[in-house]
Amino acid sequence: MHTQIIMATKTISIREDVYNILASLKKENESFSDVIYKLTKKRKPNLRYYFGGLKESKAIIEIKEDCKKIRESARLRTI
Repeated sequence: MHTQIIMATKTISIREDVYNILASLKKENESFSDVIYKLTKKRKPNLRYYFGGLKESKAIIEIKEDCKKIRESARLRTI
């Protein structure tokens, strides 16, 4: 049994500075295609990146203050 895999190739032009960046990212056993694939594949966003993004936002501070006022003005009912 003989299996043959044929992969299409494409020639692209890149600037030398971009080539140097790719070459610096490329490991010894990787192809440039591997490097480009790793850089361009869709990743799930890391939500930690967004944590605290609105911490100092004026809108968030106002919402917190409004919530605090509402809680303070609320009256407990006795049953």
